[in-house]
Amino acid sequence: MATVLCSPRIFAVSSSTSASNAPASNLNLDHPSMVWRSANLTSVQITVQLGAGSWDTIALVKNNLRATDTVRIRAASTAAATTSGPTYDSGNFFAFSGAANSLGSITFLTLSGTRSETFVRIDITSTGNPAGFVEAGRLIIGKRIEEDGIDLNAEHNFEDTSQNTPYRGFDAIDPFDVKTSWKFTIGYIKEASYWQNWFPFLRDVGMKKTVLFVPDRDSAYLQSETVFGRIISMAKGSPVSSDFYKLELYVREI
Repeated sequence: MATVLCSPRIFAVSSSTSASNAPASNLNLDHPSMVWRSANLTSVQITVQLGAGSWDTIALVKNNLRATDTVRIRAASTAAATTSGPTYDSGNFFAFSGAANSLGSITFLTLSGTRSETFVRIDITSTGNPAGFVEAGRLIIGKRIEEDGIDLNAEHNFEDTSQNTPYRGFDAIDPFDVKTSWKFTIGYIKEASYWQNWFPFLRDVGMKKTVLFVPDRDSAYLQSETVFGRIISMAKGSPVSSDFYKLELYVREI
């Protein structure tokens, strides 16, 4: 069991297979209705350019891929080299495994080591997709923080964001999505990890930036458990012994 948090880095789109009304640049936006959509199902790809820095995690959030679809990720120092001579190549892997999520899947890849290439290309094979296109809500490329797992008694909540307006004995409902959230603690974080990893991460993210939260990277229900959202209340850290810290977080789906 491994718990993962990762915040997406900003990127520029170098090239993509995109519909005119749903460009790949939407994959930079933290808005559930702003999506990327491929023009068709032929040679579907996205190539993006990152700034200088390291990364070890890639995810396509809220996509319409099926478990049998495949994804390939390549990286290099130039856009052309991602196909002619990539310095990283994941090979083809399935979009996900385990139980699917009817509200959108997450294609999630964690690398064993950090990378520093600035160009990343994602090729997707989704032959026969009934939608006639590939769609995704957010592309996450970043450096993750990983711990052994969250503590027992974590809260998994369902928050109905619909607006209820009472009027003369009648409730008018303006329906919106039900958002999931996690309220949890991670106990016994090593002091070095707390100050070297968590402190800069949480100070940068605050409540303004989005995070991908994966409670259990190896869960058969990863598609439903995972939340892409924001930390909606103060993250709290406290020392529990001379060499360990406890962290309290509340992450809510956007």
